[in-house]
Amino acid sequence: MNKLTALFLLFLFTCKACYCETLPYNFYDTFCIPITLSITEEISTKDNIYEGQSVQFKVRKNVRHNGQSILKSGDVINAKIETIVTSGMNGFPAEIIIDDFQIPGICNSQLISTYNKKGQNRCLWVYPLKWSLTLIPFAGSLTNLIKGGHAKIRPKDIVTIYYYPNWKEDKDLCIEDIKNENGTSLSE
Repeated sequence: MNKLTALFLLFLFTCKACYCETLPYNFYDTFCIPITLSITEEISTKDNIYEGQSVQFKVRKNVRHNGQSILKSGDVINAKIETIVTSGMNGFPAEIIIDDFQIPGICNSQLISTYNKKGQNRCLWVYPLKWSLTLIPFAGSLTNLIKGGHAKIRPKDIVTIYYYPNWKEDKDLCIEDIKNENGTSLSE
């Protein structure tokens, strides 16, 4: 009987935990506005870039919502390099991940804005070469010297991020509340 009671209590606590609403967004509302951007200056993993570095993007097309202009073509938006993965042995490509797009008037909690760009993946031909060279002692290990391609983001590349105007605004993530080093608001 004690096992049955414990099982029933476990079921009740599990159901109550599943019922709690902890999501900060209304994921049922899927209406989004695409924002197309292009980087202002080419970056590459070959160059001296670092995580946290600020990069600038230009808006490619006017963005409107409910008859109001949100962004105009040519507006400049700041973002940050979130992660850099260097190219590795056996043809693994480099990768650049950019996030934290700062758009005045739009909270980051209303954006899906992660953009990543990978370099050339050479694994597809390096691994068959590696396995065919294993018949010769130590020759397969030479493929470890073949590195993957560098990741580049060029001004001609189109970057699309998505704005969800009906999602709940998290005031901690709004650009109006973020201050720069001088103490003035970034949206001014």
